[in-house]
Amino acid sequence: MATLLRLMKYVRPNAMLAVVTLALMFIATLIDLLAPWVLRKVFDDGIAKNDMHMVLLLVFALLGLQLGKSLGNFVQGYTQELIGQNVVFTLRKQMYAHLQRLPFKYYDKAQTGQLMSRMTGDIEAVKNFVGFGGMMLVAGMATFVGTLIFMCSMQWQVTLLSLSPIPLLLVVMWMFSNKVGPAWGRIREQMGRLTTTLQENISGIRVVKAFASEGKEKSKFAGRNEQNFETNMHRARLEANAFPLMGFLGGLTFLIMIWVGAVYVANDKMSLGTFMAFQWYTWGIIWPLNMLGWQINIFQQALKAAPRVFEVLDTKVEIESPAEGGIDTGSIRGTVKFQNVTFAFDKKDDEQSEDASKTEAAAASELEQSKHETSAVLHNIQLDIKQGEVVAVLGATGSGKSSLIALLSRFYDVSEGSVQIDGIDVRDYELEGLRRSIGIVPQETFLFSASIRDNIAFGRPDATQEQIEHAAKKAQIHEFIVNMPYGYDTLIGERGVGLSGGQRQRVALARAILMDPPILVLDEATASVDTATESAIHEGLLEVMKGRTTFIIAQRLSSIRRADRIIVLDNGRIVQQGTHRELNEQDGFFRRLMERQEMAAASGH
Repeated sequence: MATLLRLMKYVRPNAMLAVVTLALMFIATLIDLLAPWVLRKVFDDGIAKNDMHMVLLLVFALLGLQLGKSLGNFVQGYTQELIGQNVVFTLRKQMYAHLQRLPFKYYDKAQTGQLMSRMTGDIEAVKNFVGFGGMMLVAGMATFVGTLIFMCSMQWQVTLLSLSPIPLLLVVMWMFSNKVGPAWGRIREQMGRLTTTLQENISGIRVVKAFASEGKEKSKFAGRNEQNFETNMHRARLEANAFPLMGFLGGLTFLIMIWVGAVYVANDKMSLGTFMAFQWYTWGIIWPLNMLGWQINIFQQALKAAPRVFEVLDTKVEIESPAEGGIDTGSIRGTVKFQNVTFAFDKKDDEQSEDASKTEAAAASELEQSKHETSAVLHNIQLDIKQGEVVAVLGATGSGKSSLIALLSRFYDVSEGSVQIDGIDVRDYELEGLRRSIGIVPQETFLFSASIRDNIAFGRPDATQEQIEHAAKKAQIHEFIVNMPYGYDTLIGERGVGLSGGQRQRVALARAILMDPPILVLDEATASVDTATESAIHEGLLEVMKGRTTFIIAQRLSSIRRADRIIVLDNGRIVQQGTHRELNEQDGFFRRLMERQEMAAASGH
């Protein structure tokens, strides 16, 4: 009921349309109820009395009623669809906007395919109920009640006898509704899993082919597809069992009416016109009850789909601008301070233990303990970085290098301590402005399916061609672009398909340079380019980095030779700190890394 009430909130802005639609439905229902009454008059007041003039007038009356109903149905069909589309438009708009606001923490666990399934199939199921199923349910109820009233006013004994199968029909519908609801819930979940498998396979098709794993992936998809097939067939079996029985009981109602009505006509207890009207009215009983089966289907789909949509909408936005709007970032200079920073990812069990041997108290205690377990990434980080300082961050994989930078942009918030820019906690800044003040070239380069110009100007869509080309030159990608078939207008494929890894990185670097931020972050920004290109890029970056606080995360020591300071991380702790020369003179991670790279260079690797 709570889900249904929440859905109705999305219908409320369409209240006038809903009123018009319902009014047209009631008019159509009234016409359906009047038509058999007019037919009764045709037989009893026209044919029985041989008054063909009366018959002609009544036939024209029936024609007028049908024309009026057809016109009303046309408008009603349009307004129903308009209401449904308006609800879908609003839900998708809200869900997409909410997804943009959710933190990285949410996407660390969320599956893209599940989100796509909720954004498309689940919302479409909601539309089918709001725009069609719900309205038709109201129309069916009005038709059923109105028909009973008209029939009882003509001959209540025949009406009650004809309706004798209805209680059994209602029992069948109740049983069907209880079973088909969970079935639709499983279908929605299976469809999300199938979409996830498909999305992962298409996104990772190069890896699949590189490892000749097509057969394995086919089997994986086939398994998901078979699960989806079996779940849908289970639902289809429920429908196949219920719908024919509903149809039979509805038809039985009609047959009882014919037999009982014929007996009453033969005994002069019912006129022929009333008998003919009853045949028409009986379908006003059967149609709503038969349609109720399909409406239950639509209702249960929406009832299982809507919570999946609301689950996303109800996900808390943990990282956002302060309630008062936040401090303006226009005057950020770029001094950075990490003050006693500790950061940990929350570690929560996704599923409760199913071990039957555990006592309830032990299970509860274990669950409570799991809520407080964390996986620490950074421990008590203390750093003071001056404006314009170039700081390199080194460390083995998993040492916390990228997490350190993620805290600066508030992709995550610290667990303890604070990250400050110009002496102000980053949590006090206006969030969008903060992130625009930090230009990032991420380790995993992502480009959009658009032109190279659009990709470089992604953060500054109003940038001039001259500004775009200047950024491209600094990133050592301009010459490559102008030699492409359409230059900066060349379209690139999804995620940058058509460009090499190094070319994608340089486009991403140009994108960050164009932002002209006071703080620049290069997260393995030259990892995919050769050493000659890397050297040329660094030469171009020298001017870019002047007066700009720059963080360089790298594995190659050649990338950090010009750094003012080098920070070495190990297991989330700063273990070394100093200049290139100072660290080279110390025994530790830095010197061992330098010796390994020098040996590799000497051996030609």
